[in-house]
Amino acid sequence: MDNLEYIDDYFNGILNEARRAQFEQLIRSDPAFAEEVAFYISAGRVLRQDQAEEKKTRFRALYEQGKNSIPSRSLHRRLPWYWAAAAVLIVALGAGLYITSRPAGPEKLADTYINDRLLSLPVRMSSTPDSLQNAISLYNDHRLQEALAGFERVLAKDPGKIPARIYAGIVYLRLKDYDKSLQYFKILQADTALYANPALFYQSLALMKRNRSGDAQVARQLLQQVVNNDLDKKEDAAQLLKNW
Repeated sequence: MDNLEYIDDYFNGILNEARRAQFEQLIRSDPAFAEEVAFYISAGRVLRQDQAEEKKTRFRALYEQGKNSIPSRSLHRRLPWYWAAAAVLIVALGAGLYITSRPAGPEKLADTYINDRLLSLPVRMSSTPDSLQNAISLYNDHRLQEALAGFERVLAKDPGKIPARIYAGIVYLRLKDYDKSLQYFKILQADTALYANPALFYQSLALMKRNRSGDAQVARQLLQQVVNNDLDKKEDAAQLLKNW
């Protein structure tokens, strides 16, 4: 387990309920982990979260340096581990306002949105499910590769099937193939006849997740364009910008 990512996910609200409970149990039962959390909190006061690669590298180096500098069994020499764990929780709660109010990086924001909104797709109730509905059912069963094949078969027969294009782009986003996801949403963007077109919003998500140099800036611009022009997913775009 990468403790830095695990700790970071906890304080950014990414973990589900079971993993949050596991995290808090580790603080109570594992003195070394409790010290890592304490170091994370103290480092977070100095080093503002930033998803730029240079800052991420600096933070990881600082984290590893601090973690490796902790003497073996130092907790036990200073005070009983359960008091140290309690102290960490108190510090975490005291720092909670600071930590949770920090602007979230683009990858974390996109992760949260995907986990909240894109883990399932709407299914149309019908006595005779068609190929698109079958692919949606596969997606909702977390069979992403099979769902993708289904959406692409629909598009091969009918390139104008807009929901299949949107959903195929979302599957590529979930599969972390961000370039392919962007291709699908850029094709969708070119469809000027579409009344409600979420292409710019989904492009911004793919860019936030890819997070190459310049991607975050372009993603923000796209989200702002969605809001300013009252486009599809305007409210979602406004919320992402607010939390960024």
